[in-house]
This record gives sequence, structure tokens and C-alpha cells, in this order.
Amino acid sequence: MKILIGQFSHESNSYCEHLTTEADFAAMGLRRGATIIERHRGKKTVLGGFIEVLEDGEHEILPVVSASTLPSGPVEAGFYHGIKSEFVAAARANPDIDAILLSLHGAMSVEESAGVLDPEGELIAALRAEVGASVPILAVYDPHSDTTQLQLDNADLTISYNEEPHRDAYERGLEVARRMFEVKAGAINPVSVRERAPMLLPAINMASDQGPMVALHELREELERTPGVIDISIHMGFYGTNSPSQGFSVVCTTDGEPELAERLAKQVAAAAWEKRREFIVELTSIDDAVKQALAADEPIGLIDEADDPAGGGSADSVAILRGMIANGVSAGGVSTIKDTEVARQMAAAGVGAELEVSLGAKTDSLHGDPITLRGAVRLIHRDPIPMDKWTGTTHDVGLIGVLDVDGILVAVTERKVVTENIDLFEILGFDVTAMQMAVFKGLGLHIRQALEGKIATFIPVDAVGVTHPDVRQLGAFEHVPRPVYPLDEMPDDAYP
Repeated sequence: MKILIGQFSHESNSYCEHLTTEADFAAMGLRRGATIIERHRGKKTVLGGFIEVLEDGEHEILPVVSASTLPSGPVEAGFYHGIKSEFVAAARANPDIDAILLSLHGAMSVEESAGVLDPEGELIAALRAEVGASVPILAVYDPHSDTTQLQLDNADLTISYNEEPHRDAYERGLEVARRMFEVKAGAINPVSVRERAPMLLPAINMASDQGPMVALHELREELERTPGVIDISIHMGFYGTNSPSQGFSVVCTTDGEPELAERLAKQVAAAAWEKRREFIVELTSIDDAVKQALAADEPIGLIDEADDPAGGGSADSVAILRGMIANGVSAGGVSTIKDTEVARQMAAAGVGAELEVSLGAKTDSLHGDPITLRGAVRLIHRDPIPMDKWTGTTHDVGLIGVLDVDGILVAVTERKVVTENIDLFEILGFDVTAMQMAVFKGLGLHIRQALEGKIATFIPVDAVGVTHPDVRQLGAFEHVPRPVYPLDEMPDDAYP
């Protein structure tokens, strides 16, 4: 069999000031053709799962494009249409393809002037129009996704990762590739129903093995054992997307039983609605958080979810660092501050040099003000680093410099870096257990797992940025169907 595969994945934050361009995708490794297989073969990624199944069966793989980059602003329209056209052109040039396997995100948005309100849906629909009804199209999504009827109408099967953090991307890639053969052979007839609960929830408390999602995944697993059920996927939504499809949804796929799919999807969505208040996390002011950490007899993690680079944050807010300096912290860390100019200054000056710099808050007007400070260059790191502990991939993130500001070790990066799933300080040769406190930009439950055994207590901080966990602070959400919790007051019986 001849199988077309590809990836077009981006989590787009509608409230970022800057668009995401081709250069942003290229910086993370925009690949085409055989280089996709070279990059993902043997890796624990969705594409790695596709490739493993297809190469085991000696099928012909037609890799088109792999486009993925860090969460940021809406995708530039010309780039979106160009990638979509590449997929369609590949399908047109290969009329003998037997199936299409896609790795998507489900929370992509395109610059508003383009009028593309469902980028993934339009991509799948364009491929369906090109290949006709006989060619199976299957896709794997991130769970922080916003599904649409257009996507379900034009794909034979869509599933999301079950785990948060996303440790099962590879396994879900394997599953979809294997399901493709069943669909092609007519062994199963997938029928999917989407049920949306009126919730726009922050990502800070969505881990699959802690918090309110535990019970929901236990229910999902129980219901998936129902005869006739192929898959139940929980799409938690991405709270930074201002789109008509935004919100928490459940997609249940059965073998030709739409009534069963509808009933089970509604059951899971209703259970999530009942737990909606558990997703909201109490935040502590910067000053109070720093003082609590100073009073503790253990290292404390300060969680900066408001400036989360894995949700579109610029990773250059220095608001918590400013609070640490003001309160006299003498042993601390910050992971990370993206400041291209300062990282290059540090590299040019060299280890041991002392510099006075204006640090941070240079990307946009949404992450506070820069801070002027003096520090000593402790380290310059130039090698690629992992962004998690499970895929086996590393990424070239450019320069990382460690600036020692009176005992606070600030990791300054040339490019935006996601570090919520690793201990960057350990990679750079420093010990967080020797610190009074350390700031981590990202999702708290990811960070807790990455620092397990090193830091036991974490404080979610009320900081500054476009990924603030109080979604009411982000924007008007004028495209989101209303009412929706927690933007609107809703009684318990408002849903289902």
C-alpha cells in the first residue's frame, strides 16, 4: 500500500501580538520528503509511530511535509495556504495512494484577516475533495484541541493523545496507523459524534494522572470497553484560541453505532462539567509567593503559567525575577528568560565577565517591562537540548547563558524554549535543591513531574502574560459561543 503521511501542528494563541511565520516553523525543523522519515524513525513521536507500522509492513511511505513549531500567535495566512496546497498537490500527483495519515494539533488559528476559522478542518476537507471517499484519512490530535464537525465529516477517524503530559503521542500514532488498515479493509466503520461542554478551561490543572482529569480518564477507559466502541477522545480545548469551535469537547467513535457514540460522548462531557470548578487554581501574588518561599526550609518552585512558552507566552517576562531581587533572594534560579540580545552579549563577553544589561520584555507589550541589572556570566551552552524525557528528540535552541545576579541563576536564551518537561538547571550543571526558590515557566503539573524528587512544594503565581491561567484576563473571546464557563456565570443545570 502507498500511504501519504505528514504533520501540520501548531497551538496558536489568538492574543499574541505577532504572527507565526515560515521562519518560526523553519527554526524548529521544517522538513519535507525523506528527511521526515530520517528525523522521526525510531523516535517516540506521532510520525515515528506511523513510520514504524508502515515500514514493518514494507509499505510505500509518501512523506509530504512536517511543519511544527512552538505555540505562538496565529499562523501567517500565506504560509498556511502554502502548506495546505503542498498536501493537496501531493495527493493529486499520486492518485494511487491508499490512505492518508496526519499529525495535527487541533488548536491552530490563522491570521484573522484570512477568514480561515477552521484551519485543520479546511485542510482535511481539501484532501477529501481531492482523493474522494474511498481513501481513508486518519489524524492524531493534541488533547488541547478544539474539534469541529468539518473535521469529523471529512476524516474517517480522529483521536487525541490520552496523556498529559503528552507521553503517548507515539502509541497513538501506532494505533491510528493500525486502524487505517482496518478502515481500508472495511473491517470497521468508524462513526464519530462530538459533544461540546460550554467550558473554556485553563491548561494549568489538566494532567491525566493528577487532579480532575484522573476521574475523567478512568470513566473514558471504562466506557471504551463497551462493545462497539473504537475510541473516546477528550479534547480539553486550548484556552488561548478565540474561535467558534473553542471549548471542552468529547469525541466518541463507534463501529457504525451513532446513537451509542452520542450517548457516551455526552456522558463524559457531563462528568467534566460537574468537575469544572476543580480546574481553576488559586494563584498567589508575586510578593507573597517569594516571601513564602523565603520562609520555607526547603526549595520552592514558583510556577509562572502566565508566561508559558508552551501556550504562546513570550518567555521573557521578568516580573517574578524582579520580585525575587526586591525581596533579597540570595540563592535562586529562573528558567527561562528569552532575550536574544542579552544571550549574545553574554556569549561575546565570555564566562566570568560581568555585565550590566536590560533584560527581558522585548518581544511585545504584553509581558511587562525590562529590568536593568548586573550579573556575572557563569555558563554559555550551545548544544541541542531535549524538551521532554520521552520522545528521544533534541532541539537546537541556540545560545543559553546563565547570568548570576547576586546568587539568582537566570537562564537567558537566544530563542524561546519550552522547559516544563525537563530540569534545565541539571542539564546546565546546576542543582535546584541548593536554591531557596526557582521560577519555572509552564504548566504546574508538568513541572512537578519534571522536578520530582528535587522540589516538593510549588506555588502557582499570579504573574503577567498571554497564557494567564485566569482566562477572564486574556481577551474578549468574541468568536467563542456564549455563555461559557468561567467567562459567564452559569448555574449547575445550564448543561447538559
